[in-house]
Amino acid sequence: MIIRLRSRDGLERITVDAAGTVGTLRQQISSDLSMPRENVTLSKDQKLLLSKTPEQFKDLSNNKLRLKQAGVQHGDMIYMQYPFERTVQSVVKKSVFEGRGFGAKMTVEQLIAKQTRIERQEEPHCASVSFDKHAANMFQSYVQSALAFSIKRGGILYGNKDEEGNVTVHAIYEPPQEASPETLQMERETEEEMRADFITKSLGMEKVGWIFTQSSKERDYIMNSEEISQMAAWQDEVGEHCVTGVVSLAVSDEGSDVHFEAFQVSDQCVKLVKAGWFDVQKQPSGVSTLTNPKEPTQKQPVIVAGKDVKEVDNDYFLIPVKIMDHEGPLMAGFPIENRLLPQGPSEFKQYMRQSSNKPYWQRLADFHLLMYLAKQPGLDLVNDVAVLLECIKHKAGVPEGYTLIIDSLAES
Repeated sequence: MIIRLRSRDGLERITVDAAGTVGTLRQQISSDLSMPRENVTLSKDQKLLLSKTPEQFKDLSNNKLRLKQAGVQHGDMIYMQYPFERTVQSVVKKSVFEGRGFGAKMTVEQLIAKQTRIERQEEPHCASVSFDKHAANMFQSYVQSALAFSIKRGGILYGNKDEEGNVTVHAIYEPPQEASPETLQMERETEEEMRADFITKSLGMEKVGWIFTQSSKERDYIMNSEEISQMAAWQDEVGEHCVTGVVSLAVSDEGSDVHFEAFQVSDQCVKLVKAGWFDVQKQPSGVSTLTNPKEPTQKQPVIVAGKDVKEVDNDYFLIPVKIMDHEGPLMAGFPIENRLLPQGPSEFKQYMRQSSNKPYWQRLADFHLLMYLAKQPGLDLVNDVAVLLECIKHKAGVPEGYTLIIDSLAES
């Protein structure tokens, strides 16, 4: 897995065995970055960087502790403090502004480049995201069992947000989509998505983000340019609370683990993508090529850490979001739309029989079942399905006329 390392000297990145220990991480840092293992303090707490008492940070002090037990996951930021000086190597050349003499004239192109600085955003707008455990499991288990992480898969997240920026996801809608190991395109603004919007809004929910899986194809980066651009487009559409869920498969000598993570991109990234700065990449990588749409001839249109560049490491745009789980108000047991697995009359009949011992409103409290009912000829979305949604919302009895219609559908 990829681990990002932040010190006072800059940002670096290493690859370490996901099944390893803190000692393994220290050894990899020493080997890859040519650093001594002694007198290096590691922590997941950003406060370490400015601390005068680094010995107080104990979360990564036990070399025998498994990284997984320490809560270290793919893409995490680990902070380092050490008492010696070192220079973090950069792949970009020195800025022309750092080398120019006092009083030297600047061209318009240089002035524009100086003004366009890529800044890191330390804190996300989304303080945390909690996924309904049943909905999340149904999503990742399908990708793991049916698709074997061979291609990407995506979905739209519905739920709620509070004033503190905490997001709660209760349902995942998987629209029709085309995918490969590297690309994902979901059909948007369809009649089916409008039904999903109506159902969730009637239950007091809204769009809160999207989720996608990365294929098992080997990569040495966290996000490629297309993924960054898609994340930015979603945040521009949904709002600053919009969160991106990412499901990936980490393979090690001890086997494989499914990683469930959450991110946002920076506000600056959203603005740059919307303005057309991101170039289409011929080959996926962890670096994005930027072009100023107003000055497309600029060779180095942005400044990153004092360097004039055209390519930017995508890590600069990423902000991890704390992730949790919960049990939401909806079930997720009915077959899901737009999958290889069927969703039809026989599945509906079986589902209704299996839930026959529950109150009728509770039997219907399944997002994907409601999506199925909403497209049935005998039920109008606005006049009929809306009544069922009110019953679910208030945990009230379903009128007999509707139970008769639904039971007849189940027996047909």
